[in-house]
Amino acid sequence: EPMNALSEDLPQLWGRRGSWQVRLRWAVAPLMLLAAILGRTAGFEFPIVPILVVAAASPVYNAVFAWSFNRWSRRLEDEPQLDRFLTTLQVLADYAAMFLLIHFTGGASSPLAVFLLFHVVIAAIQFRAAKAYQYAALAAGGLWLLLAGELSGWLPAPPITFRGQPVHLLDRPVYAALLLLTFSATLFLTAFMVGRIMLQLRRRVIEVAHTTAELARLNRRLNSLYAMVTAIGGERRLDPVLDTVVAELVGVLEAAAVGIKLLDEDGETLRFVAAHGLPQSFLDRSVVRLEESEIDRRVLAGEVVHSRMGGVEIVPLRAELQTLGIRSAVLAPLKLEDRVLGTLGAYSDRADRFFDKEDEFLQLAAELVAIAIEDARANETVERLMADRTRFMLRTTHNLRAPLAAARSMLELVAEDSGGKGSPEQEEYLSRIEQRLWALDQTIAELLALAHTRDADRDTVLEPVDLTELADYARRTFQAKAARKRVRYAVEAAQDLPEVQGHLALLRQVMDNLVSNAIKYTPAGGEVEVSFSRPAGDRVRIQVRDSGIGIPSSEQDRLFEEFFRATNAKKATPAGTGLGLALVKQAVERHRGRVTVTSEEGTGTTVVVRLPTGS
Repeated sequence: EPMNALSEDLPQLWGRRGSWQVRLRWAVAPLMLLAAILGRTAGFEFPIVPILVVAAASPVYNAVFAWSFNRWSRRLEDEPQLDRFLTTLQVLADYAAMFLLIHFTGGASSPLAVFLLFHVVIAAIQFRAAKAYQYAALAAGGLWLLLAGELSGWLPAPPITFRGQPVHLLDRPVYAALLLLTFSATLFLTAFMVGRIMLQLRRRVIEVAHTTAELARLNRRLNSLYAMVTAIGGERRLDPVLDTVVAELVGVLEAAAVGIKLLDEDGETLRFVAAHGLPQSFLDRSVVRLEESEIDRRVLAGEVVHSRMGGVEIVPLRAELQTLGIRSAVLAPLKLEDRVLGTLGAYSDRADRFFDKEDEFLQLAAELVAIAIEDARANETVERLMADRTRFMLRTTHNLRAPLAAARSMLELVAEDSGGKGSPEQEEYLSRIEQRLWALDQTIAELLALAHTRDADRDTVLEPVDLTELADYARRTFQAKAARKRVRYAVEAAQDLPEVQGHLALLRQVMDNLVSNAIKYTPAGGEVEVSFSRPAGDRVRIQVRDSGIGIPSSEQDRLFEEFFRATNAKKATPAGTGLGLALVKQAVERHRGRVTVTSEEGTGTTVVVRLPTGS
């Protein structure tokens, strides 16, 4: 059946069956006139008036067919029977014109009879072999009728002469019949040969069409798998991954719906966690108990199961699915190594939609879904642990800050009461205690800032931030500190700086850490430069460059680790937490930006922060 259907459409390679014959027929009348002129010039004598009448009739009826095909173009596309009917009328009209020409040019012995072969060839090209044999029979039968009419005398054919000599075969009837028999055999042989050629061509076209369709189907499935893998790799949460998976599978499987059911912790029930094409009200109340579902038990045992809602097997939720118009389903296990997490099901509103050849793809998709589920669960576990860690840091640092502040206050009171009356040794102890408490206070402050940047539950309200004001803040805050250390300090800001969508407090913390580090590790006589610019594109560039001690190349890949300090930094300044650059990285990434560091030991360090200007 598919072969017959496609073979009927094969002539579409040349356009619609009738329309391309119409275009060809416009040349028939001029060719007939040219042939008549050449025949007369060569010395043939035949009735010219009837031939001219046939030549004139050809464009007339051709115009009628041309109008019909243009007028009913859409209807002919929707109704192949009407298309074939009009095409058959064209052939009959052409046969009638052809037989008239044959009759007026010598009858059954006319040299124009050979042109009937073209009609048989066209029929073999346009239709199946049976139709070509019918046209061959029509041509041969018409010629035999002409011969019979001529021999009996009731249809005498006008004679043809060549330079005064008659060209006629009726005076030798046996020879004429033999020629006609040979030509009839030629007609059927032509129909057979062209028909066989076209049959092979149709089969090759069908094979190519099937191969092309299969390649297109495989390409769609490959794209679907790619989208699923991309979703698995790019999304950390489970729900968005599953939503992407079911939406992709509905399209590629041409299913009415796709659903994912996962085992509950008790291992005795299955529950929908994602679906596309099924209403939420159905998902909310649809729970399958394994003891009541043989099909789901088979799937969880590792089998791909096909089922029909009207079959004899017990289909879970059959009544509910039938209400939704579902008539068939196929279920595959969500298997990860030796564990089964649940089932992946595709549902169709057709009874025989799914086939065994689709099982392999469904199993592959189910394995990807299982990986996605396990990956998302692991990510969610890590995020919960990170959130617990962040909450612990926040709670601990807050609890430490109160007694630390009290200790510093009491130390200040002791220092004021002593009024320098204590011994030098006591004064030194008090000074060292104060330094330690100050360092501890700085560590707690940086831990708090780092915890706040990591706190996923903490809302970061993005507002327009004027970078010119941020540059003024950096200039005012650190000018005096740089002067005390005798470090040349400069802040430059471009005139056309745009606003960025950001959190002002976090961006100030970024500047505090970068500029204070640059001044801290730059010896007297050095320089620190801060610049705000807007290179080509949709990002702004903040650069902090110093001529300080630099960072050893072997340690630069650890700069953003928490609590890490370079070995030369520890020697230059013992006090420090190693949290500054970690805090900078967290804050910049929260603004969807990037931070990079380039440094050379003994020469200096350059830190570049790039922030997007869009919201």
